[in-house]
Amino acid sequence: MKLSLRWKLVLGSLLIEVVMLSFLVTNSVRLNEAHLQQLAAIRLREVSVLLNASLGPSLVQQDFASVTEVFRQSRSQEGITYFLLYDNTGQLVAADGWEGIPPQHRAGLQLQTNQHRMDSQVDIVVAGQAYGSLYFGMSTAFLDQSRAALLAESIMIAGLEVILSLLGLLVLGTWLTRHLKTLETAALAISAGQFNVRLPEHSEDELGVVARALNRMGDELHNEMAAMRNSEQQQRELVVRLQAVFDAVPDYLSLSRLQDGKILSVNAGFSSLTGYPGDFAIGRTTVELGIWANQAHREIWISKLLSAGSLADYQTSLRTSDNRIIIVLLSAKLLDIDGQPHIVAICKDITERLQIQARIEKARRDLQDVLDAASEVSIIATDLDGVITMFNRGAEKLLGFQAEEMVHTLTPAVFHDPQEMQQRQEELRARYGSRVEGIGLFTVVAIEQGSEIRNWTYIRRDGQRKTVSLAVTAMRDGGGQVIGFLGVARDITPQREAEHALATLNNELELRVTERTAALQQANFELGEAMDQLRIAQDELVRSEKMTALGNMVAVVAHELNTPIGNSLTVASTMHDRCADVGRQFDNNQLRKSGLQEFLMAEHEGSDILLRSLRRASELITNFKHVAVDQTTGQRRAFDLKEVMEDVVSVLSPMLRKTAYKLELQIPAGLQMDSFPGPLEQVITNLMTNALTHAFEDRDTGMMRLQAESRDAAHVELRFSDDGVGIPADHLSRIFDPFFTTKMGRGGTGLGLNIVHNIVTKTLGGQLEVCSHAGTGTTFILRLPVIAP
Repeated sequence: MKLSLRWKLVLGSLLIEVVMLSFLVTNSVRLNEAHLQQLAAIRLREVSVLLNASLGPSLVQQDFASVTEVFRQSRSQEGITYFLLYDNTGQLVAADGWEGIPPQHRAGLQLQTNQHRMDSQVDIVVAGQAYGSLYFGMSTAFLDQSRAALLAESIMIAGLEVILSLLGLLVLGTWLTRHLKTLETAALAISAGQFNVRLPEHSEDELGVVARALNRMGDELHNEMAAMRNSEQQQRELVVRLQAVFDAVPDYLSLSRLQDGKILSVNAGFSSLTGYPGDFAIGRTTVELGIWANQAHREIWISKLLSAGSLADYQTSLRTSDNRIIIVLLSAKLLDIDGQPHIVAICKDITERLQIQARIEKARRDLQDVLDAASEVSIIATDLDGVITMFNRGAEKLLGFQAEEMVHTLTPAVFHDPQEMQQRQEELRARYGSRVEGIGLFTVVAIEQGSEIRNWTYIRRDGQRKTVSLAVTAMRDGGGQVIGFLGVARDITPQREAEHALATLNNELELRVTERTAALQQANFELGEAMDQLRIAQDELVRSEKMTALGNMVAVVAHELNTPIGNSLTVASTMHDRCADVGRQFDNNQLRKSGLQEFLMAEHEGSDILLRSLRRASELITNFKHVAVDQTTGQRRAFDLKEVMEDVVSVLSPMLRKTAYKLELQIPAGLQMDSFPGPLEQVITNLMTNALTHAFEDRDTGMMRLQAESRDAAHVELRFSDDGVGIPADHLSRIFDPFFTTKMGRGGTGLGLNIVHNIVTKTLGGQLEVCSHAGTGTTFILRLPVIAP
């Protein structure tokens, strides 16, 4: 039975509805399943992040009890069935919920497939460092529940759609023609995006024609949509790759709108360079951030960028978030994005490079200054090809060429002798068996041996020839590679001329030497005898000076002894007379008690005077005896420095009483020495005598000080100073010379300080220094060993 078009429409619509419904249900199930899988993946990621954050603090403190508690709470709250935690070495650290005995090493872990459980593995990161891996299983009960709910909902929607579709077809089949109904149904399907819907094409009626047209339209739209989806995916992948490249650039990189200057995107290099976080900078302008240290530079940069469309390596200065000023190279390009101009800017920090260049330039200038300071030496540096890179002032002076002329020229230069270079070439050919040319004539041996010194002839600009000693050194970098050559030349022309003149002179002198040898031998013999006589005379003068000093000391002591001895003699004679008088009174029975008491009091006073005078005389004699014995015998012994100095000062004090000058002694007790006290006493005697003779000339008062201190365990420093007229600077270098005196013929012999110097440096084994300034006095410093050599 042939059906009418209406019923064909109804039946066809039903068929299409069934196909569409099947497709819808299938697609709904597929989409629902994909949605469920996405939901499961999201759930796993959330649980992974939560576990990573929960376990981190406990793992930092190695608190595995807290780790186990986190596992138990997660199992009860998140539906997790088991946990296995392994460290970086693969060893099991903690476990919970695993059926049976968990494998102790990750290599032995095998997870059984289970449709009611999802297994997952999470990399645990602790304090920014990878700690290990966490394996856990999550129950899929929530997926089963969701799947059942979605299936029930899909069935309900499908049933409702079938009922509504039947009602619609019945109503529309009544009011619409078969052509419009077919077209409407197909158009609705296509408009709904169901481009893969196929209509039967076996019929030759209007429905078949429309079906073929709609099928062709659906195919074309399906292909176009697939191409659009593929293009969209490619664009997304391209955007991801560009973003990765954008973030991977180590330098400052930013994208901003030209219209308002707002920053749209920055990379990590932006934050590293400026100190501003990317989230803080996006949406603001560089002016608002205060990055530009010089706004005028920004205006110039924008102007050049607009005029050229791009700008490379524009040097300017930027201000960082901590207010530091840095020097950068700024490159930019204009891009059209969505019809609006945008600026892509790349900024490179060159502050450190400029500082290094400045230090290198300073070092180069310093080196050039040092090399130029060596004006008597020619220093020429070249690169590997022989191009001159440095020509110092010594080279200018030696050769007559200016550095500006020679730098960047190729050597061998014009000042080398061609004949010498030809001879050198033959020597090197014989040595190496091959031809050597150019810079190699000077450097081939230096490269082999490190350096070479050889005499060459330099030809000055004025044609004058100079013989030089040239040292060529191969300069190497840290890796040992030769990077250039340094030639240091010294003019030996005067030396060569002197050698030639010396050879000639030697030939002439040989004849004279032969003639004068006999005369010189006779003169040397006579001179030796004269020197012997002079040495004997000098020794006699020194002994005479010593005896004179001792004689003066004897005279002073004798004069000083005269007073106490005279007083003693007077008191003794008085006491003798009084005793005789008392004796007579006693014999004549005329002695009274008052007379006896007066006699006893006088005797007591006389005895005191007599004892004091005799003690003073005894002390003077004892001190003089010590000093005289020490100075005449010169014996070595152990002594206390303060006691010896007090003895000599005591002996010399009478000499000071006749003057207005004073001697102050500042020597601590306990400075024990094993040395020669006699020569040391003679040194102090000569220094004080020298001061009295020279230091206080034309002065009414004066002060001398004798000080001593221990410098260390092995040395004592003795200082004798005065506040007299001082020693003129031109006399300081001669005061220790024998027979040098400013009072020759007026009591000065010129041997006092010479004797002091000889005793200190030879007998006592010490050192002697003198410090003096005109008008401020003189200080003699004796550094003596505690144990004399």
